[in-house]
Amino acid sequence: MKKGSIVDSRTGELGVLQVEDSAFEAALKVAIDPWLSAHGEFPIILSGLVGAREGWVEVAYVRTPCSNQSILDGVVKVPTNQLKNVSIVPGILHSGDEYSEVLRGEEVSIIGAIKDQTVSDGWILKPGEHSKLVRVEENEITQLFTYITGELYRILDQYSSLCRHAGIEQKVSSIDFMTGVRTALKSGCLSKVLFSVSTRRLVSQIEAEHVSSYLSGLLIGHEFRDIKSMGLDNIVLIGSGQLMEFYQLAFDELSIQTRLVDSQRAYLSGAQLILESLEGDN
Repeated sequence: MKKGSIVDSRTGELGVLQVEDSAFEAALKVAIDPWLSAHGEFPIILSGLVGAREGWVEVAYVRTPCSNQSILDGVVKVPTNQLKNVSIVPGILHSGDEYSEVLRGEEVSIIGAIKDQTVSDGWILKPGEHSKLVRVEENEITQLFTYITGELYRILDQYSSLCRHAGIEQKVSSIDFMTGVRTALKSGCLSKVLFSVSTRRLVSQIEAEHVSSYLSGLLIGHEFRDIKSMGLDNIVLIGSGQLMEFYQLAFDELSIQTRLVDSQRAYLSGAQLILESLEGDN
């Protein structure tokens, strides 16, 4: 990254739980060796589960209410043998009335959105494996809620007897997605309404290639049941791609106003803020 823009990017499957014998520095060096050869040493910022208990170094959560500066102050420099200037960003911990909520990784995009004044007082929703709904008040994060929508979708779509579409290529259907959303909004019990994935296909109310879209609608619809019950009417949505189009359809159904922020833009903005803070400390 240079001046908040991408110079180059790489993706891979070597997540925290796949790194053997806690050899995190070696795994990171293998991933970025081509960059080191091309650009020399540079500051490295890590976020997500790499800072969790099972990660490289456990970095303490920053507690709500917290500002961008609180998160920057919680960044930890990692002791290394070969690499230089490696830092891990802290997650956020919210002690709720009944149980605690946490996030790790999403905080970079959130502070980017706050930095860019996309939201200084309102709600941010960042969908994903674990969707995060965050309350921002006077530029401070004050509340946090988690919906494991993406993880449920992946497990049910791949392994559940409800779907059983092995060998059937799934196609995107906004119509069947919205059927799922509307069905979920009318039903109070997720485990009850999920069986409709099987029965709607059985009686030809949805095509076999649209099962995944309907399932997605059911799960996101139940997420929206909770959002609706909270009375929210203006939300900043951080994301991109087909999933954001689905979310926008659901928001329109509930007449909830949204502002879409590209997830890459928000992350780069947050990462640039962290980089500038680290440079200021040196």
